[in-house]
Amino acid sequence: MNLINRFYTRLGFNALVSERYDKAEAYFLNIRNRTGGAMGTNHNLGMVYFAAGKFDLAKACFSKEIDNFGPAYSRVKALGDVYYEMGDAKQSLEQYQTALKLASGEQDIVLVKARIDICMDNKRFSDASAASDLCKKGIMAEKSENFSNALSLYADAIKKDPTNIQALNNAGACCERLKDLPKARFYFKKAFELSGLPVAGQNLKKIDNAISKQKDTQK
Repeated sequence: MNLINRFYTRLGFNALVSERYDKAEAYFLNIRNRTGGAMGTNHNLGMVYFAAGKFDLAKACFSKEIDNFGPAYSRVKALGDVYYEMGDAKQSLEQYQTALKLASGEQDIVLVKARIDICMDNKRFSDASAASDLCKKGIMAEKSENFSNALSLYADAIKKDPTNIQALNNAGACCERLKDLPKARFYFKKAFELSGLPVAGQNLKKIDNAISKQKDTQK
């Protein structure tokens, strides 16, 4: 990867983490066009579409990455995540089972196993779909700065689907806004343990630092 592509990749991920999805899409599309669809470009673009809730586009990107470079844990698992969010239990189960066979010590393997169990249980999968809807309502409440209501919606989503990483991470962010740092840590820690996502790890580290500073000021 040349320096320009590395620079655009960093900018793309920075935009993704800060939820500036249009910006992130533009950077990763630029990279894909420049490289002719080199390994990882469709996967990264798919991550942007997935985060933005554009699941059909995410599915197309992840599928193309698999078609071009073969099945690998991260590729197949990402496709399973898309089907899971789209409410397709059969396809998500198939992808997660394949991902599990390809796994070699990935941190989020606990999440994959939990999702397999959910996909095999009609009631639990229905609850997971309901949790996704609750999470979307929580996002709307959060955008209106109604953090208490958003937290309540995220908590309800987590009860229905303990593997809903977005609800866990967003609940942590709401608790942070509401100055409940121990509870924020609880949610961020759970999100990181399940997903292994760098953003969840960063949030956990940030809260640990905030708690440490808070203790120092109380001495």
